[in-house]
Amino acid sequence: MDMTRKIIFLLCLLAACGFVNAQKGLHIDAVFNDYGKQKGTVFIELEKDVLGHHTRISRYKSLTTPCDPEIIRVTLDAIRTDLKNGKILMESQKDGITETGYYHPAKKDDSEEEYILFSAKSKKMTLIYIRGAFPPSQLEKELYKLKDLFIKVNNKRIKL
Repeated sequence: MDMTRKIIFLLCLLAACGFVNAQKGLHIDAVFNDYGKQKGTVFIELEKDVLGHHTRISRYKSLTTPCDPEIIRVTLDAIRTDLKNGKILMESQKDGITETGYYHPAKKDDSEEEYILFSAKSKKMTLIYIRGAFPPSQLEKELYKLKDLFIKVNNKRIKL
């Protein structure tokens, strides 16, 4: 009987750890998951092994989709939720509507920094998530390093 209690306790503890771990993700992840496979969108996800050793970016996710007021609303709501206790590094608005923004969600622990970039211009919305071991002051420099990075997808060259 005592062994059964221990096993049940351990299973409950493991389930609780999994639930807490699931809460560490950002809300924009749902935007990538929900809209990343829709027709007309381009979704790119790269890890450190593809990005190479010339950048300190360890994860890059990008979603480009035709502008749709609903997608923009959902995306901006997710960004605002993720920004609680975080920082707006740069944001520009036109007629009270956010057109571009660089955001820095609050760190949850001693892990790498996270950044969210958003743009809704010229009939396209772009959402970018970046994780890496560099401070916000180095974000532009790290983005510049990606300028000439091309990847091949379905035998087509895509520039980031």
